[in-house]
Amino acid sequence: MAKQAPRPQQRPQQPAAPQRTKATPPPPPRRSAESALTRDNRNFIFGTRSLLIMGVGTLMVILGLALMAGGGMSDPNTWDPNVIYSPRRITVAPLMMVAGFVVLVWGIFSKAPAAKQADIAAPVPADKPAGEEA
Repeated sequence: MAKQAPRPQQRPQQPAAPQRTKATPPPPPRRSAESALTRDNRNFIFGTRSLLIMGVGTLMVILGLALMAGGGMSDPNTWDPNVIYSPRRITVAPLMMVAGFVVLVWGIFSKAPAAKQADIAAPVPADKPAGEEA
């Protein structure tokens, strides 16, 4: 068997360089206690009005589903078509659901109302007095 070559000896370690301390980033800004519906909605896709319209549409869809529910017979050996095929289940409930989906789509595509003129501060030109109209 062949002899293995001796392993090289490890070099003595040099003293560690002083470690640099990283500056800690500033803490994130604190959120206020205001809700998402009452804050300034520049960063939101939907405005308060659109969210309310979509909420009404969702409630209409849920109401349509609730109107469609039921229809079970108390005795499994009997068949009563008036219970299963009632106008509430085959007409009113589907129409309520379709109306709810239409309201949802309307809420998604509706635009926020235009800002009031009092909210917009237009700069006054320097050459005209503040009360003078063009």
